[in-house]
Amino acid sequence: MNAYNDEDFADLIREETGIEWEDIKDELPGYQAAALIDIMTELGLFVNKQLAQEIAKRDDAVFYLRKLIQDGKHWRSSGPGDSWSPIHVIHILPLIRNKAAFELLLDIIRYHEDDLNYWLTEDVPGLMVAFGEEFIELLKEFSEDETLEAFARSTATGALGTLGIIFPLHQNEIKQHLIKLLKITEDGTFAGIVADDLASFHDPSVMPEIHRAFKEGRIDDPFVNEEELEDVINGVFYDLDEDNFKRNTANPLDHFSFENIEHLHLINSKEEEEDEFEEDSSCLEDEGFESEMDYEKPEKKKIGRNEPCPCGSGLKYKKCCIKNDK
Repeated sequence: MNAYNDEDFADLIREETGIEWEDIKDELPGYQAAALIDIMTELGLFVNKQLAQEIAKRDDAVFYLRKLIQDGKHWRSSGPGDSWSPIHVIHILPLIRNKAAFELLLDIIRYHEDDLNYWLTEDVPGLMVAFGEEFIELLKEFSEDETLEAFARSTATGALGTLGIIFPLHQNEIKQHLIKLLKITEDGTFAGIVADDLASFHDPSVMPEIHRAFKEGRIDDPFVNEEELEDVINGVFYDLDEDNFKRNTANPLDHFSFENIEHLHLINSKEEEEDEFEEDSSCLEDEGFESEMDYEKPEKKKIGRNEPCPCGSGLKYKKCCIKNDK
């Protein structure tokens, strides 16, 4: 039986932060946004649903969340919150679900693509989807910005693809928008991503446009090929498509669930152990010891964008580690 069995996970908070959650939780409704965000930062990773929802209720929450994002120290693992605060922020913004919150999310993607790392491809498209169909036009505008890196823009095209499935009345306009992007973009990697997003509709009518893009050399992405895209359209990767759809339609509040926080805590602990091991190994090498890691790395196997990611996440490669392997 799980030792922490409620969404407050007060025992986990006490164990990991020293904060007595039971002593403060009933007072939260009376706190202002700035104070709530300070508590969020102090808790680091261990922010629960109650605190996230309280922050989202405040009329001035976006103002203070923007201030946090603009302060570079919050993005550093050695800074306040151990770099978790910005990750919490991007999951709180869809709970607020207004234009100011959406624009802040776009700014975070625009200026902190590298800081977001795998959260960019893994979570951000779903966070955009959570804002709903009212934001389709703003997503289309964002996806048209050629000054953005391919993977930043792809968050918008991925979100549009999911919104087209959720809201069939918008599906044709979204397809036409993606086809337009495929025709006009000068970024070969982005063209490959857009072709992949088009294929995810499983609509054979888009294949001629994809074939034309390959023939004209507009798709310059080693992880995309015509045969695989035809397989996507024909439903060969159906199970992975279903998993990605579920992820893109998940409740942003699930980020703050005990199950997810515990999962992230375990991953974080493992990474810290690996970092310590690497430091110890480095010290041994400095002292003249031969490292067991001194061997020639095998040539990296090419992985299709729609194949399962080799990291074991269960996601398609395109939704997980592909950005880091480019």
